[in-house]
Amino acid sequence: MTATTPEDRFGHLFTLIGDSVVEIELVDDEPIVRTVNPAFENVFGYGRDRIRGESLNDFIVPDDCADEATRFDRRTAANKPNTGLVTRMTTQGPREFLYRGVPYERDAGQYGFAIYTDLSDQRRYERHIQVVHRLLRHDLRTDLQVIMGTATQVVDRTTDDEIAALAETIADRAERLATVGEEAKTVERILLDEHDPEPIDVAGLCRTVADTVAHTYPETNIQVSTPDTQSAIGVSRLKEAIEALLDNAATHGGDTVDLSVRPHGDRVVVEVIDDGPGIPKNERAPVFEDSAITKLEHGRGFGLWLVRWVAEICGGHLEYERHDGLTVVRLRLRPARTDGQPPAADTDHASVSPLDNP
Repeated sequence: MTATTPEDRFGHLFTLIGDSVVEIELVDDEPIVRTVNPAFENVFGYGRDRIRGESLNDFIVPDDCADEATRFDRRTAANKPNTGLVTRMTTQGPREFLYRGVPYERDAGQYGFAIYTDLSDQRRYERHIQVVHRLLRHDLRTDLQVIMGTATQVVDRTTDDEIAALAETIADRAERLATVGEEAKTVERILLDEHDPEPIDVAGLCRTVADTVAHTYPETNIQVSTPDTQSAIGVSRLKEAIEALLDNAATHGGDTVDLSVRPHGDRVVVEVIDDGPGIPKNERAPVFEDSAITKLEHGRGFGLWLVRWVAEICGGHLEYERHDGLTVVRLRLRPARTDGQPPAADTDHASVSPLDNP
């Protein structure tokens, strides 16, 4: 069948969309079901004929969510859209959904579409990841403390230089593993926390981060070039991302690191330059080029991944360049607008969810 009219095309969308969709009419403040799509029948377990003409709330709203549902209904009655993370009952039990309500008027009546995107599997996955990470971090941290303490005692007590060197290597590697564990904790929070990008003074933030890193690496000359203020769209984790860039340059680069902030076209650019050997291709390709990830490509821990994921959450992206013996990493951010219009997301590169590259 060929869809030739807008009604036909929207009918196909209603039927084939993977999200559960309900069309309701508000009657005496109750959302009465007029029709549901096949996805609703599959997810919630109620056939169209069973629920049509009934109050949607009576079938899918848990008792402890009644007040929330009433607020949504009142907004629909006022012809206002709704959105929220909700728990709704199915014939198989409660599930978590992203709910969007789209109101419209027809024949002097108030109608609306309730759209439910099932998040239960995703939320369950997130909770499993949290539990596994916390258990692993706790066990890892405890065991590494034992290893580092034992290795230090061996160094202090032995008179054999070769044994002392081996013990120092053990302590050093254990300390590096402990650092990776802390980075994993930060990454977990970035991936699972709610983020609300807002204007941030990136220039002031960079100066603060540079001072912190300079104390950590006193042997590295960190040169900072920023305007007095430079506002861009960011999140609270942007500070950790910039710190990871500087830390990476100070650890693996040469003696001098340049940090700058400047507007460039329709973006605000945070640029870190060092005179070291550069990031090996097998380590940079998964982060900057979306190439396949292998067990050999994690030499620098989570630092670069952290920066990439924060950039994406902010609506920006990360760039790498190597020229004239210098390593250049750029974090391109959206500028904060002053005209009340939302800044455009960065479309130069495909936006990729952090969870697409675990």
